[in-house]
Formats: sequence, structure tokens, C-alpha cells
Amino acid sequence: MALFTPNVDKLRENNDVKGLLQLTKHRKAEVRLNALLALVKIRDQSVIEDLKKLIHDPDPRVRTIATIKFGNIKDPVIIENLRQIIISGSQRDKIEALRVLSEIGPTDDIEISKILYLAFKDKKMMVSIEAIRTMGYLKDKYAIPHLVEALDSKHYQIRVEATRALGMIGGDQAVSPLIGCLVDNNAEVRKTAHDALKKIGTDRALKAITDAPFMLLVKRMTEGGAQREETVKQIGQFKIKEAAPLLIKACNDEFKSVRMAAARSIGILREKSAVNALVKLLDDPYYDVRLEAVRALEKIFDPQALKAIEKAMSDSNKNVRDEARVAYYSLKSRLERAQETD
Repeated sequence: MALFTPNVDKLRENNDVKGLLQLTKHRKAEVRLNALLALVKIRDQSVIEDLKKLIHDPDPRVRTIATIKFGNIKDPVIIENLRQIIISGSQRDKIEALRVLSEIGPTDDIEISKILYLAFKDKKMMVSIEAIRTMGYLKDKYAIPHLVEALDSKHYQIRVEATRALGMIGGDQAVSPLIGCLVDNNAEVRKTAHDALKKIGTDRALKAITDAPFMLLVKRMTEGGAQREETVKQIGQFKIKEAAPLLIKACNDEFKSVRMAAARSIGILREKSAVNALVKLLDDPYYDVRLEAVRALEKIFDPQALKAIEKAMSDSNKNVRDEARVAYYSLKSRLERAQETD
């Protein structure tokens, strides 16, 4: 196989379409697959007709790529073959399959979304990045929670691609996390978030990048730790609800004091959209941060907040456990009373 793979690359570089077509009939499936991948962007109709024959290739990987490009992507067999490429293929196979998949256009197919999630969770960062890009190209609305998760990655390249993908998908669900990205510690992420919000173009998205008072908050959240802490406190003190995405982002701040202040302000705002951010704080290495997260969750009138507090009842720290126990029964009784009056 090693003898033939360089030939495919050389033919690709030389744009030798005829030579590549010959290799699509090679006895080795790996060679046929690489030749097909080298030709998938060809527009020549006669070449396309030859490539379509690979839909019936004996090798499942070749069949899958050919079908994604030229056939019925919703065929359950093809979906399963694509899943197998993502699970056990080489890094190159996975990336090339995702690139071909990205060309099918917007789709709401849940099975394709599941495959993209598998690729997103791949151990190789380059595969994850390609999966994120494909989520954006396909406007995969099911991917939004995973893209929001990616915004907390320690790798700025992942955050940039996730931000861009959210802008491509658009919709109200994408706006809040993108607003949070305006205060990312990386300039490229901030610029990508700005461009994404401009692209979405809704009133709320545009206000985040044009409203002077809000932009002042954003600016202050990109300054030093003390300035960020003070800004987070003021968001709660003055009950600036539209700045909730900045508080959610601050829950991932490198400084403990900023995370604590963010939790307190979220509690003051009783911000339901921040429950997941508070849940993550329940795993914070500092017990007093976890304590503030419990206190904030108790103020949020939502069953998900109650479930999170229940988890904190088994915290390793006694202060957190005690606080969680009181908070749990307080919130539980309020939720039950509300159900009785409905």
C-alpha cells in the first residue's frame, strides 16, 4: 500500500485526472478510496459519471464516500458505514469524509448529527476541528449544545471554530453564547464572535456589538482580574439581565474571585440560562466557589437547579453539603407549592 499512496498524491498535485480515474479501479481499496477523495471536487460530468459507479464498490468506505457525494445519504447502510469511518478510520479518512459530508448542504438529519458528535469527541484535535466546521456548514441545530461546550476548550483554535460554526447556524440559541465570546481572552475568538453576531443580524445580536453601555461592559471584561470581578459584581448589583452571557463566560474565569462573583450575580438575576454554568462550578477545586454555586442555584426557580443542588449534597466539603441540604429542601418546597397552585 505504501508504494501506491504517494502515486495518488503525486497525481493529485499534477492534476492527472485520467491517472486518478484509473486508480479508482485498483485492486486495493485504500488506493481506490484515496483516488476518489482526490477527485470528489471535479466538475467534469464524464468524470462524475465514472465516479458514481463507486457507489457499488465492494469496499464500504469507498461506497460511503461515493454515496455521500453522488447518492442517497439517508440510506441506513451508508449512515452505518460513515459511522464506522469516524469510529475506526485513520485521521485522514475521517477528515476527508467530513469534508465530503460538509458539501451536502444544510440538513436536520439526527443520524448525521450523531455522527458529527462522534467526530467532535475524537481524540485527535484536527478531527474535532473538522467536525465543528462541518456542523457549521450543515447548519446542524442539534450541534449547538456541543458547540457551546467547545467554547470552554483550552485550545483557542477549537473556540474560534466553534464560534464561527455558531454564527453559521444562527438562531436565538446561538446568540447568548456568542455574546459571551466577546469577552474571550483570545483576540481571534472575540473578532470571530463579533462577525458571527453581525452575520446573525437579529436585534439582540446587533445590540451586543453596537450598544455603547453594553460594549463598555464587554471592554471591562477583557481587562485585568480585579476589573473583571468588579464588572461582574456590578452586573448583579444593577440587575443588567442582558449581560447574563458575560456572567456565564465568567464562570470559567481563571481567577477564583471572578468565578465566585459571577455565581453571586447569577443568583441575583435568577438567570435560568446559567444553570449549566453553575453545575460546572459544582466541580470547582475550591469549596467556597462550590458554595456560591449552590447558593445561586437555590435562587433559580427551575427543576434543573434542584437536580444540581442534589448532587452537591454529597460534596466532599461539609460546608457545601450543609448548604446544599438546606437549599435543596427550600427550593423543593417552593417548586411543589407552585405545582399545587397550577
